[in-house]
Amino acid sequence: MKILKGIEIPITICVCYTILSVSNAVLNLLNGNSTGSHENSIMMLLWTSIAVFILSIHHLFDELSPIFMIIIQYMIAMGLVFLSIFFISLFSEIHVNAYKDAFISFTIPYIIGGGFYYISLFRSVVRQNKLLTEIQKNATKN
Repeated sequence: MKILKGIEIPITICVCYTILSVSNAVLNLLNGNSTGSHENSIMMLLWTSIAVFILSIHHLFDELSPIFMIIIQYMIAMGLVFLSIFFISLFSEIHVNAYKDAFISFTIPYIIGGGFYYISLFRSVVRQNKLLTEIQKNATKN
């Protein structure tokens, strides 16, 4: 899988944000809550940006085992989410359970999105390894 760079990062952020926004709107409507706040939309955009950016820099952790890389990336992303809540708390009052709610609200989509990302990444690696093996076999035949 190629590394996200340039215009691909904002496009990925927009696609992920749209999916999350529509999913959130549908869930809110199903729960009978038709109101949403602009602050929540902005936080969703910020957290989506954090997740996409952290996942896109996986190549910086290539020397680590895949599981350790995934855990480190999640910890960095969660730290940035908690830091964003801390900064917001300096300017406005936050809910008592803000950190717990943020943990749940960020972790579930991150696991789903990260799962898709890492599955496609590992499939790409397997394809590249097969191609490399075929090239090496053909080189030794010649």
